[in-house]
Amino acid sequence: MYKSEEFIINLPYSLAFTYHGTYDFNRVLSIFDWKLKNQDVLIDFSQCLRANYQALSLFVLYVWHLRTNGCKVKFYYDNVDKWQSKGASKMWRMMGANGLFYVFESPEDNFISHNSKPLFAIRNSLDFRTALEKAESYTHGFDVEYEKTLRYVLSELLYNTLEHGHNPDIPSIIQFSWYREKDEISFIIADLGIGIKKHLRQVYPEIDDNVSAIKKALKPQVSGTFFKNNPYQAKNNAGIGLYISSNIIRKLHADMHIVSGDGVVHISPTDVTGRKIESYWPGTLVYVTIKLGISQDINLQRMMSEFRSAATQELSEASNIEAKTNFYINVRNYFGKYAEDKMTAIRIRDEKLMPAIAEGKSLTIDFDDIISAPHSFLNALLATPIRQYGMAAYKKIKIINAAPEIRETIDFIMDENTNIGE
Repeated sequence: MYKSEEFIINLPYSLAFTYHGTYDFNRVLSIFDWKLKNQDVLIDFSQCLRANYQALSLFVLYVWHLRTNGCKVKFYYDNVDKWQSKGASKMWRMMGANGLFYVFESPEDNFISHNSKPLFAIRNSLDFRTALEKAESYTHGFDVEYEKTLRYVLSELLYNTLEHGHNPDIPSIIQFSWYREKDEISFIIADLGIGIKKHLRQVYPEIDDNVSAIKKALKPQVSGTFFKNNPYQAKNNAGIGLYISSNIIRKLHADMHIVSGDGVVHISPTDVTGRKIESYWPGTLVYVTIKLGISQDINLQRMMSEFRSAATQELSEASNIEAKTNFYINVRNYFGKYAEDKMTAIRIRDEKLMPAIAEGKSLTIDFDDIISAPHSFLNALLATPIRQYGMAAYKKIKIINAAPEIRETIDFIMDENTNIGE
């Protein structure tokens, strides 16, 4: 059956995000080997008799990844007629996932799935609308406010993956199922973008782990930094959608898991918890399960107003705290678009930055709209503060909205001035 030179991936008997009643994403993610290149790969479905549709759908993204890495991928299903197949083999066909290569090569086409187990590639606004329309067909007959609320959550998460989870080579996916016997809807939205931590570190360089990055993204006016055209711009998007969506999930008594890198954050009706896992997901996936039988008084407008009010208060409190512990300076206010005056840089350093450091404050230096800032200018402005902080400079000095070439120069100055004496 197998060629000796093939790399074989055997799906386990049970493939799901839950194990003995607890969530365990590591069991699924540990199957993926992201380093395979230019190799024949065979994925064996035949022994997987119990699976979760959302977990299984991740293999679509994984196979697309292998394809872009030059691998040739084949599948082995259970050795029966397709109409008699069961387990993962049957589920794969019901999702239409056996057409994944056709969808990958035809941007205008999508998966042909069973109505109850739809799978979509998300590549553009048309895919966005089609997936939302299909999701709405699940909620016909529900309370109108419930329909509007679910649509809001789905649209925000789809927007995030379309705009912020962008991968030029591999589309995002959404797969959802209505489990009638459990009276619940589950869906997964996943991408192979650069991940939440890498996005946020471009504006919040102090973030040093995936769990912290995911939790940071749930804060108001933070997730707006995931903008694909210029990730250094922190103001392109209000950044309130993920904050509101996660709070709606809690109001619905639902469960949301966000996985990015080796971090998992669980948003439950009672709290938000995070942990590190042994395996990892290169991009971001969001897995949501909503129990439909729970009686609830849902009013989307009221909830939105409540959450926006809470967000405004949270931002105000955070701003007050930051004003006491952080010194902010906008480079353009002092130098214009061309920050090139070395002598003025030394003056601003001595009159503004060094006194702030003496008061125990951190520095936030905003390079918004700066066209040019040569090494001599940046060194005059930053070298002494960096030496003053020492290694703590990596956390104490926050550079925001810097063009890539300016950021690279600052990184060089940072490294150069924190290695003194080595």
